[in-house]
Amino acid sequence: MEKTVLNYSIKGGVFHIAWNMVFVVLGIYFLSLINIEKIRFKFGDLVLPIVAVLFIIVYGKKAVMTLFNFHKKIIFSQEGLELNEIFYEWKDIIFPRVIAKTEHTAKYNLSYKEFYLTFVYKQKTIEIKIDDYDVSENEIKELIKKYTPKFTPSTMSENKIVYEPIHDFDQIITLEQYYDLEHEDSEEAIQDVQKLAVKDLDGIKRFCENQLFTQPDKVSFVYYSLSEDEDIDKWADFLSDEFSRVFQIALNQNKIKELTPVLYEILVEDISSYNAGQVRQTLLKGLDHKDLETRLKALEFLQDWIDEEVLKSNLTIVSKLRQKLKDPEWKMRWKASKLLEQYKITFESLSTLDKLRRFINP
Repeated sequence: MEKTVLNYSIKGGVFHIAWNMVFVVLGIYFLSLINIEKIRFKFGDLVLPIVAVLFIIVYGKKAVMTLFNFHKKIIFSQEGLELNEIFYEWKDIIFPRVIAKTEHTAKYNLSYKEFYLTFVYKQKTIEIKIDDYDVSENEIKELIKKYTPKFTPSTMSENKIVYEPIHDFDQIITLEQYYDLEHEDSEEAIQDVQKLAVKDLDGIKRFCENQLFTQPDKVSFVYYSLSEDEDIDKWADFLSDEFSRVFQIALNQNKIKELTPVLYEILVEDISSYNAGQVRQTLLKGLDHKDLETRLKALEFLQDWIDEEVLKSNLTIVSKLRQKLKDPEWKMRWKASKLLEQYKITFESLSTLDKLRRFINP
């Protein structure tokens, strides 16, 4: 059986250990400066010992934990995807892709990008940071194309697909056609859509509105292309507005199942804008929809549009999540509790029966 094994980056791991050991040594040095006999347990006398011990414990733990990561692997095969000894079958994997997240370190006022392999598995979003492995984001994209059954070209056809540059809306390709392209052509296809959007954003918007149901896979490729832009922030308002519009249509017309594949392709990095706030308001409406599948999808999507800062400044969302703990359906109650737990928000514990249902009806 053919497979590709991606090992944890030894070089990156060693660097991470060395960096943390710098602080451990610094903590030991601070301890060596302390004269135990002169400590009088006043705040000023205790600052240096506390800082020293924290350095040793916190950074020492990080260094040790990194040692336990060296055995980790990502394995691609025809049957599925194995992430750190957990196996996921392709038949249950939806929308595998590579995404970039901009991380910000407030202490040093630095921003940097990190790449993740992400997919939906049995209604749960799985993410793994690929920067920790000996692989680039482009290599991961090629492996997804190679091993995912949906994207593997038919063995009956030996002719490669010839890419025709996109100059107008009629030439926009489908997402499936994109995955059949060679890497260079697929990158060009994304860039062509981005150029088209720069030239005529209103035209792109009309195209997405008019073709949402007639050519949803082409609309998905438009959203995917803009979400893949390195300067994604320039599309943040457009993508946020489109998510709100499409999800509202799903609510109004009970079309969540048909439109979920399109919505999966809309990603933004900045979720602090007014437009992102409108998305959250639309999703909160979805939490009260009469259809259980729609409510569950609204909750699933909400996780991509909130973070700790958003929840701190928007107690309405927290209140709504707590309300969902009394939803008529146990799955909704369970998933709402997990989301609250993830952000360490206090809530009334679920009943013992609900906890048991999780194991009886996974």
